Amino acid sequence: MMELYAKSPEQGGLTLLAHTQHVAQVIAMMAVHHGFNRRLARLGALLHDLGKAHDYFQRMVNGEVDENERITSEPHRHEISSLLFLPLFDREDWPILIEMVAAHHKSASDDVRKRGLIDLVGRDGPKTVVKRHAENWAEWSEKVRPIVEHRDFKMKFRSITIEEANEALDFAYDYCYRLPYGWSKWRGLLMAADHFASEYMDEAAPLIKRFYQVPNLDYYNRTSELHPLSLMRADVRTRHTLVIAPTGAGKTDFLLRRCRGRVVYTLPFQASINAMFVRLDENLNGKGESRLPKDQRTDVRRAHAASKIKIRDEKGRKVEEEISLQRNPGASVKVTTPHQIASIVFGISGHEATKLDLKNCDVILDEVHVYDDMARAMTIEIVKELVKLNCRVHIGTATIPTVLADELIKALGGRRRVHRVGLKKRALEKFNRHEVQKIKDEAEAREIVKTAIADGEKVLFVGNRVATAQERYEWARREFPDLDILLVHSRFRRGDRAELEAKISEFDKGKGPCLVIATQVVEVSLDISFDRLVTDAAPLDSLVQRFGRVNRRRTYETIGKYRPVCVISPSETDKDILPYNPDVVRRGYDLLPEGLLHESHLQELIDQVYGEVAIPSIDVHLTSGKAPLRELCHRPKSALIDALEIEGAVCIRKSDYDTYVDNYGEKRQNLEIPVPWRSLAPYARTWPRVETGSYPTVIPDEYYDSILGLVLKSPGANAATPSITNRMI
Repeated sequence: MMELYAKSPEQGGLTLLAHTQHVAQVIAMMAVHHGFNRRLARLGALLHDLGKAHDYFQRMVNGEVDENERITSEPHRHEISSLLFLPLFDREDWPILIEMVAAHHKSASDDVRKRGLIDLVGRDGPKTVVKRHAENWAEWSEKVRPIVEHRDFKMKFRSITIEEANEALDFAYDYCYRLPYGWSKWRGLLMAADHFASEYMDEAAPLIKRFYQVPNLDYYNRTSELHPLSLMRADVRTRHTLVIAPTGAGKTDFLLRRCRGRVVYTLPFQASINAMFVRLDENLNGKGESRLPKDQRTDVRRAHAASKIKIRDEKGRKVEEEISLQRNPGASVKVTTPHQIASIVFGISGHEATKLDLKNCDVILDEVHVYDDMARAMTIEIVKELVKLNCRVHIGTATIPTVLADELIKALGGRRRVHRVGLKKRALEKFNRHEVQKIKDEAEAREIVKTAIADGEKVLFVGNRVATAQERYEWARREFPDLDILLVHSRFRRGDRAELEAKISEFDKGKGPCLVIATQVVEVSLDISFDRLVTDAAPLDSLVQRFGRVNRRRTYETIGKYRPVCVISPSETDKDILPYNPDVVRRGYDLLPEGLLHESHLQELIDQVYGEVAIPSIDVHLTSGKAPLRELCHRPKSALIDALEIEGAVCIRKSDYDTYVDNYGEKRQNLEIPVPWRSLAPYARTWPRVETGSYPTVIPDEYYDSILGLVLKSPGANAATPSITNRMI
């Protein structure tokens, strides 16, 4: 009998039996952790892809279906063909099997291309759907016998009549149609197992044996009078936490001391998670010669890529859909951004798997300062959903408007459920360390940089836009040909960016003058302490974070000593201040004092800047709002995701293409360059995309510079098309 395949050669060439075994092994371990019925979970794994035995699917994965047939053919969904095998299983198990199988790729209804079970039956009628998905049934349905009867599953196979198959599909459709609003844990379980097993294949089962372990966080019980939060009790029984304290007060340690289970640690910027990942990994697992053996290490991970944009469906048709499935469930400690768990409130694809992974975890929202109304509203809704998932939520920030803090406390269930921590005025005054200097324009800023470098200072020059930072670097390279200069922003390959961030620390610790030119990526979690900051105007809370990279390290000798932070006056043109709210930026700049900045005055200044914080209603986008979702359903990419400007797309260099296709996991991620989808949109018809991983756009090598990062030229004649003919994309 000819071998059945689950994936094309370009996507691993995996046999259907091997893939089914991988998913069964993974889902069994996940089921035990989450308290699911292990037997039912394995049966779902067995059933979920049996429909890939259909002749059309097998011809497709073997490259025998041409574009014309793809266009003219009625849609074939392998998961619907899989449901035709329900009669092999006990009828009392059908409901849960349907929840796992019926929509493990497409939303059951309102799918972006109307390919879900309810969509197809509603459009074409049950007879047409069965006819298409059971085509040549007597022949191909028998081909799954070796899989069903394999010793790993120990099921008895029997021939199923077309009448039985038809009745099974009717049952599945009726069950899906009658489901209530909410989310299906069983769907989340199967999707998580299927996705993980598909990516790691033979390595999936060995890898997952180390998952779902509660980390030992005793390391963070260290104390120091220089870090006053380390002296405060963290074992207070109140469930949630809100800490407002200056940089260097010991917030990270305190938040981690509050954790009791697996930890999800979120930070505002995608780039900043690299530094926190390294920090936590070294804290818990050691470094160099003192690093723990691999089998004894805490499972610390970072989750890159807020989403992935899928460009083609299995038939090769172009389709854009938000995929927000966390690749690796069960981390002991996962470092990520709030945007990456936003699927839990918007109901986009993978939201059930994400909820399942988050359930009962400790979730840290560190440096909660958001810049616009929509992001602020999203954060509050995420907090509400985390509470529903029985998470312990710990919020830490140096700067937050009082009105927003009150909203977060309300979202956490009220003051009785929140352990609120802060420093008294006397303690705050010991954190005074910055003298503010307001400067008029870019020319004056560059003169200050030149003088500071001549005086032997380590200077941090921060801009609000990548293009601004790149232009400043080219200026500095001409101005200081013999100086150590570094450019850091978000649009580098992830692996390159991690190395650049590590170099910032080297610059920080080195002797003599240096210049680091950066964007907002340096605002949080980088443990650096430069002599001077020169920065574009930004929201006051953002500026305070940037100030925290100067004169950061506290010793008894440095208390009472101050360093300069120079802020460029905001432009009179609103467009030049984007991506920030121009009114907020100008108001903060006007209120910022010249001279010593008192930490004890910051809260008052923040409240004056923001006043009554606008928190718009986003109910129409929420699964718990005015447009609730039925179980087994998800939404396509929403307009709100676009409004939040999540860096939801990635690209890779043409020269990295083969390496990307031939690898997975971290090796792939290190080659990805995150970029807002709207920035790549002008090239959508010119540049190809890869049909695996995060579905990156392939860019010509000339658009990426190892020093400047991604430099997108104007689309058109110069937008060369990368020629890739030897591999399928």
